[in-house]
Amino acid sequence: MSDSVVLRELNEHVWLAYRDAYQAGDAAAFLALHEPGLIRAGGPVKRVVGFADYALETTQWFDELAERGDSVVIAFRFVERITDGVVASERGVYRLVAGRASGESKVLFGRFHVFSRRSEGRWRVVVDYDSDERGTVTVEDYESATPLDDVSEWDVG
Repeated sequence: MSDSVVLRELNEHVWLAYRDAYQAGDAAAFLALHEPGLIRAGGPVKRVVGFADYALETTQWFDELAERGDSVVIAFRFVERITDGVVASERGVYRLVAGRASGESKVLFGRFHVFSRRSEGRWRVVVDYDSDERGTVTVEDYESATPLDDVSEWDVG
């Protein structure tokens, strides 16, 4: 399988589905992107959790957003994409736009490192790490990273 085909699969199975589930507030669709053995680490809470805790926290968060009428839109860009066609390591910068029901919005940027595995014809997230650099990651960092759909940038092996 060619590099561009593998990266397009990753985009479809993980990144675009992640974005869409986030925007829809669909916890079930979002959690389906992750393997049951998921390791989630980092972020503002600076801790490590497994799938069960992550699922509970994510479902509660999406429910709270819906109750308040708030929204979240996320987008991804990459600084590194490495895969052998079965396992992938991808690092990048995300942009999160948090919208309040009142009309206020806030843009946050952060860094991520995700490991995914292809099994049963689908890519799923195995390890998800977010840095706690909110406030220090800038729009310039985001814009200088490679866009999601630019798969020609990477020679993944």
